[in-house]
Amino acid sequence: MGGGSLPGETLPTWLVAIACDSPDTLAARLRRNDPPVIARIEDGRLVLDPRTVQVGEEKALFEAMLKQ
Repeated sequence: MGGGSLPGETLPTWLVAIACDSPDTLAARLRRNDPPVIARIEDGRLVLDPRTVQVGEEKALFEAMLKQ
């Protein structure tokens, strides 16, 4: 949490996991979006954490996903 200020601590959240043929490629394309979308890969799926999306940013996230 917080860039290492509390190692081993976690925050509860829900994740959105997207199964796709190439999660690395999708993650790279999302990072190049304007604004960038940062995701991680777990168990071969692209994973987004909605906790990191601020109010008002939802539309930009949906538009970025639709471009892909």
